Amino acid sequence: MTKFVVFTTPRTGSSLLVKTLDSHPEIFCAGELFFLKGNIYHNETRYQFWKFPVGSKLNYIINCVKLFFTLTDFLNKFYKTDHASIKAKGFKLMLFQTFYIPGIFRYLKKHDVKVIVLIRKNTFREALSSFRARKIGVFHSADDASLAEQKINVNAALLKKRVEQLEAINENILRLSEGKDRIIITYEEFGNWQQMLDKVFDFLNIEQLEMQPELRKISAENWRNGVENYQQVEDTMKEKYAHFLN
Repeated sequence: MTKFVVFTTPRTGSSLLVKTLDSHPEIFCAGELFFLKGNIYHNETRYQFWKFPVGSKLNYIINCVKLFFTLTDFLNKFYKTDHASIKAKGFKLMLFQTFYIPGIFRYLKKHDVKVIVLIRKNTFREALSSFRARKIGVFHSADDASLAEQKINVNAALLKKRVEQLEAINENILRLSEGKDRIIITYEEFGNWQQMLDKVFDFLNIEQLEMQPELRKISAENWRNGVENYQQVEDTMKEKYAHFLN
């Protein structure tokens, strides 16, 4: 059985990819096993953290001790399967989570875990998607197409700062995954959906099947249609990031 992780950051289409892969009859793909708060996709598989009445960051730091002693056994159990039909099994691993999981990269290398690196080259759209999701309170949509046209007002300066952060994050995720058995997928490749999926299926040694996306985008194709102060955003971004605006 092929073991894998989807190594990524928020707003890259990772939930769409995870749920679509999981719908393949030969693949089991869970969400963020190391998500501290709330449920995940395939919540029955998540890591059981110690939880204290403190902030999430401090909780992650405290749990480093537990993870140090239990990570290998936990992942070994996760990657076992009693279902002969499952030929690939994986989960979503967020970049920020790796800073609190001692030994995670050593485990991936030692146990021949394949790494699907998923990034979004257009970090402006990635940042805008994050701002938009928080504003409208919806992060994924399966059926409401009207959400794509709902307009929001954006703090242009904060948006630019987030784009700069995401540029550094993309460099970091590519650097950390160097030397691993990896494939790099970009959000932009989702435009050629089946071709992108076939690339992933080949990497996982899985039968290629035609599959439809399990979720629908909640942002407009033309980002200006969803932003009230789009001219202000353009003026703020165009000097350094004009290539992302169209």
